[in-house]
Amino acid sequence: MQRTELATPALNGLLDFWLGKCSAGNPPVSSSISPVELRPWKDNIVIFEVIGEDDFVYSYYGRALAQAWGHSRLGHTLESLPEPQRAVLTAEYEAVMRERLPMARHYTGIFDGRRRTFERLVLPLSSDGVTVDKLLVAAYELPVGRTAPYRPFATPSTSRTPA
Repeated sequence: MQRTELATPALNGLLDFWLGKCSAGNPPVSSSISPVELRPWKDNIVIFEVIGEDDFVYSYYGRALAQAWGHSRLGHTLESLPEPQRAVLTAEYEAVMRERLPMARHYTGIFDGRRRTFERLVLPLSSDGVTVDKLLVAAYELPVGRTAPYRPFATPSTSRTPA
């Protein structure tokens, strides 16, 4: 599997950081990442705690994302989202948990009355080094005209080494 170059330099930096924390093909242990290390991205990330097998609770919500969406969802679950959005995110998060690999995509929507495109990256984390029980999601707005066609971040292979 090859690492895909992302459109956003900040997300490339976060992906490189995450890859540096991986061990023996496993996602990083969440306790090995200090809040200080996440400081460069803190305003543009959300962290989800995985509750059970299919519920996700926002345990951290970055300031820039709260401003972009007009509110923070800290403490809420995906159940508070409209069904179409919830279905997309649930499927995406379940795939990241199952494959234990990052996923990236672009999405466009109307925010604050204007059309905006964001690139987002979902990174799996683990409390025990094996089971994915947290997700770190980062999103950055792309400048107008900077969007690229969607490409899957990675194609699963028989290798469990992260991209």
